[in-house]
Amino acid sequence: MLDLILDFIAKLLSYIITFINWAARILMRLLEYCVGIFRELEIQEKIIVVLSIVSVIIPILPIARFYIFESWFYVNNPLAVYFIGIIIIMVISTIVQQGWILIIRLIIIVYYLAWMIYLPAGNLITRANPYELAYGYYINIVISVIYIGLCIFSLFTIRR
Repeated sequence: MLDLILDFIAKLLSYIITFINWAARILMRLLEYCVGIFRELEIQEKIIVVLSIVSVIIPILPIARFYIFESWFYVNNPLAVYFIGIIIIMVISTIVQQGWILIIRLIIIVYYLAWMIYLPAGNLITRANPYELAYGYYINIVISVIYIGLCIFSLFTIRR
């Protein structure tokens, strides 16, 4: 009976190791494919992809803070969901290099930047007064301006 249990455990471990090896091979092929696509991109598109990878953490940053009850409370970006969508659009549009797609992504990021500027101007971040803009707000503005610059540069150097 003990031999039967040990054989079962050995066979189960063998299947698990085989599955892990199979999954690792698929992931390595996917990684090689993605690196191959990345190598074919122009420099501004490579910067957009790298900036998009780094920008994934930006939606969790606070954009405002206010002092109440002897402690600081932070307000997250109400447009964070849209920024995640913009990141996805930026990465996908680097692969599909067509003029109208590049114009659409430029319009989208300019629209997002306009809303980021309008939020504190329209007093729409929080109802708590007074409040201060936090570092996340400025990082959102800087990343948006960098995206706009790269999109314009990419639009003028599009491959035909």
